[in-house]
Amino acid sequence: MAKIIPTILTDNEDEYHNRLLKAERVSDLVQIDVIDGKFANNTTVGVDVIEKYPTSSSLEIQLMVIYPQNYIDDLVKIDHVSRIIVPFETDSDINEAIYHIKSHNKQAGLSLNPKTPVNAALHFLDDIDLLLLLAVKPGFSGQAFQEHVIDKVKETKKLVPGLAVEVDGGINFNNAPKLARAGADFLAANSVLYKADDFYLAHEKLAKLAS
Repeated sequence: MAKIIPTILTDNEDEYHNRLLKAERVSDLVQIDVIDGKFANNTTVGVDVIEKYPTSSSLEIQLMVIYPQNYIDDLVKIDHVSRIIVPFETDSDINEAIYHIKSHNKQAGLSLNPKTPVNAALHFLDDIDLLLLLAVKPGFSGQAFQEHVIDKVKETKKLVPGLAVEVDGGINFNNAPKLARAGADFLAANSVLYKADDFYLAHEKLAKLAS
């Protein structure tokens, strides 16, 4: 069974708030993408907007940025942030970032781009709370799901059975059950929910398919 996490990726503050209000009605955990325009080509709302809107849900912050340390200091001070995910493909000290996050009683996650093999990050897997496998290139939502990521889920579960695995990007009604069977614990869903005619029905259907 995989938990569906509504994901917010936007550079518009009003849209951020509106999507957050919808997301917190269906899930106690919501993912917020923070992109700096350098790690990926687009940009999103920043820490100031995340801090501005308290929520009844916990927030998982996925940092798609070149220098995560520039964001972590402020994020760990926000009560409704429970998990911070840093990219493997970064110029910063990953060990330091993980330690910094966990020292503030937040969960630390690591994300891998679609082309990055799981074994490249093997020496970090015992120190993190979650491995996030991107199934699309970092950046814009609405990209096609890369099927080989299903095998990366299986591989991770064989290497570290107790490590939570999340898949993000291109999640839909077709691949959600496949990912759940492969062992994914969380599925971060964006377009399939927010572009649906009815957000709430789409979430309900996706959750059933992933159960």
